[in-house]
Amino acid sequence: MKPLLLTVFLEFCAILLLQAQSPDSTIQLPLIDSTISLQYADSVKQVDLIDYLRILLKVKKSDGTRDNKKVHFTLFPTSTASGKTSFTSFNASFLLGGNATNTNISTVYFYPYIGFGGQYGFDVQSYVWYPQNRWNFIGEYFIHNYPQNTWGLGGDSPDDNETLIEYVQIRFHQKSMKEIWTHFSAGLGYALDYHYNIAVEQTGSDTLNTYLPYYQSKSLSSGLLLPLLYDSRRNSVNPKQGFMAALTFRFNGPYLGSDDTWQSMFLDVRKYFPIFRSRKDNILAVRGYYWTTLSGTVPYLDLPAVRWEPSAGQASRGIQQNRYKSNALMYLGTEYRFGITANGFIGGVVFGSVTSASEYESQHFLYWHPAGGAGVRMKFNKYSDTNIGVDFAISKGFATVYLFIGEAY
Repeated sequence: MKPLLLTVFLEFCAILLLQAQSPDSTIQLPLIDSTISLQYADSVKQVDLIDYLRILLKVKKSDGTRDNKKVHFTLFPTSTASGKTSFTSFNASFLLGGNATNTNISTVYFYPYIGFGGQYGFDVQSYVWYPQNRWNFIGEYFIHNYPQNTWGLGGDSPDDNETLIEYVQIRFHQKSMKEIWTHFSAGLGYALDYHYNIAVEQTGSDTLNTYLPYYQSKSLSSGLLLPLLYDSRRNSVNPKQGFMAALTFRFNGPYLGSDDTWQSMFLDVRKYFPIFRSRKDNILAVRGYYWTTLSGTVPYLDLPAVRWEPSAGQASRGIQQNRYKSNALMYLGTEYRFGITANGFIGGVVFGSVTSASEYESQHFLYWHPAGGAGVRMKFNKYSDTNIGVDFAISKGFATVYLFIGEAY
């Protein structure tokens, strides 16, 4: 495992080195931030849903009043990664001191939700930048009552293995990073994943008995995080330029209360290419990740699984959450974002991806699962550049609709 760890770390360093040295035109583009005068070069006045609501409700307020606000909110019913319906979901985008020329936009997401089959809970995700990007704090906190199907381990788990697991999960993940060089940060964090009231549906198959015994009613994973981050994006809610590479190591052990000793690694890379300089809303976005356990005994519910990535965003759209699970996952997705109306109110996306789970206890990726779809974007807030997304996605044997605030990644 040490050669694998060294190889991934060297690849991460090489990615950052190539990105720093490449004469990428996207890095030379005008600054993209929350100010409409910098964000759009078109002569057509940009509008958003709030503008139309003001007209409908006959509210007389100048754009200057909204522009001067410290915090911009977006409020909309959405769905979470598994398709659960979320009510009164919203995000808050703001500059935490500094100004848009030297400080990235911070964003906090709130997702209270309820779904079919007894699923309910509350999620919070935060991405906070201190002035001049000196510090960056990334967090994910939730409590879930979460009945969910699982199909066992490996990249070719059959449909007949479908088994219902009921449990409650508490998650607390927090990373704190200090800027070392421009765009590059390193730091420390903590991760807690506590599953309790675990109950496995009794079936005629013993598919899960080896990995999740019927008598196991809880599991606790607690450990340190060592994160590295390169992020040249200006606005993570709706990136129009830049590059992000995040590498996080997790070390769990009894010294922090963990039931088992195990280690994992998550590498997440995202890149954004403006297609036409005259239209800044035409973007080709690319994302890939590699998520693997490194050593130790990992509880079944903490193993890498589709749409359970420890990172913000929508990956593997069109594949059912938890459908593929193993000791390692790989994903590659692309998305083309384009404007439809000249005033920036309506846009569209088309996207595709492939996802693979390794054969269990190996790094052999034999089965690749494609998915794809299309969607519509509606500008909710032109100052924070926040969209409301509605996507239809499909893969073999599964199709669904996603509602969310912001962009998929």
